[in-house]
Amino acid sequence: SISAKISASEISTAKTYISDAVDDFCLANGNKASFSVRILFGGENRDWTDTPLQCIYEYHLNAGKKDPVRRAAIDVGHLLKGILVSDRETYVFDGKDTGQRYRLK
Repeated sequence: SISAKISASEISTAKTYISDAVDDFCLANGNKASFSVRILFGGENRDWTDTPLQCIYEYHLNAGKKDPVRRAAIDVGHLLKGILVSDRETYVFDGKDTGQRYRLK
């Protein structure tokens, strides 16, 4: 579970968004490239405005949490891990950078 207190609908929409990002990444890069929350949603993709992930960041920001960006990324990481476990594809742990990295098996 995630620490952000958001609605079930918001969680479902965020999961779909994350799942679509994983699918797009894997289609573009195959099973050789690994991905993480930072790779999928950081760097050039770090602006979550107008995405289903924004509500997770806003929860931590509005709750006055220290480092809301980091806390939101941790929550997205938990959602990502849950998605990978339940996906029809098989993913394997592939190391760490700022967080866990995974790749298609």
